[in-house]
Amino acid sequence: MNAFIPYVQAVGRGEKLKRDLTREEACEAMHLMLDGTATPAQIGAFLIAQRVKGETADEIVGFVEAARTFCRLIRPQVPNLLDLGLPYDGKARTLQLAPAIALIVAAAGQPVVLHGAPDVPTKQGVTPADVLQALGIPADQAPELVARQLETLSIGYLHAPRFAPAWHALTPIRQQFGLRTALNTVEKLLNPASASRCVAGFFHRNYLLRMRSAVQQCYPGSWLVQGIEGSIECRAGRTTRLYPTDETAPPLVVEAPALGFAEADEIEASPDPELHAEITRRILDNRPSPGRNTALLTAGVLLYLSGRTDRLGEGIELARAALASRKTLQLLRHWQEVAHASEAIS
Repeated sequence: MNAFIPYVQAVGRGEKLKRDLTREEACEAMHLMLDGTATPAQIGAFLIAQRVKGETADEIVGFVEAARTFCRLIRPQVPNLLDLGLPYDGKARTLQLAPAIALIVAAAGQPVVLHGAPDVPTKQGVTPADVLQALGIPADQAPELVARQLETLSIGYLHAPRFAPAWHALTPIRQQFGLRTALNTVEKLLNPASASRCVAGFFHRNYLLRMRSAVQQCYPGSWLVQGIEGSIECRAGRTTRLYPTDETAPPLVVEAPALGFAEADEIEASPDPELHAEITRRILDNRPSPGRNTALLTAGVLLYLSGRTDRLGEGIELARAALASRKTLQLLRHWQEVAHASEAIS
């Protein structure tokens, strides 16, 4: 218990005495939170003080390094795997399009992995797991089964209660704050499938820019998106900026109208997983639906960022072809079959 007090004091003292943690200190502080040494009261005090102080890139890197040592990491034999660093607290106001986007990307030939957790504050909105469950894909699968799905299907979802039980055990404490903390950023960067690069979403531009260095230290060559509800979507009819982790490089400015997506599509939706799943089916079946153009545009951007094409427009055409051929719907059905077969065997 006493071992954690210095970390609470470091970030929680008054304006003149508080200080940032070094990367090594942040790593040790996270380790003490996850191994049961720190008490719930100490964890709560630390996280709120850290929020008031404002976390640094080095602190986030230290937190991520420690958290990953408590994860059941998988290393599937999948070259150029892309990790989608989505908000674990989901979507409260808009469509959860990540499953549709991931299926389009995978159907177009780019391996992709999702990860998340249930009941994460502050939004506690619709998560990819909620949509996948409603689509008939069990979310709570053993990591080794997900590794095989990534190798055979080029897509998979990892659930934090399975791959990071110590991390997930902090959720009840987090639910008592009603505020975001550094943990909301760290979980996006857990990278449980050891992907070679990550695309992570953030809402506030200033915070995103502050985190570029952290993501670069964790996963060089990755990208940060200033997206809807802090996710990764590039919205049709709008301009979205994506920032490479190399702070000397300019952002990628995605002008949706110039790419053939002039009209904004309807993405506002009630937080009903069944509704989100039905819209996902319509998108994958290439039928008119809310969010279809946003999902298509985002998938095309991800294919470009992953190096599947040399030009952004070509990435969008690859995504469009995957939808038009119904490869996306076929992949969904295959994923359902494989996931249920894996569950039966296990």
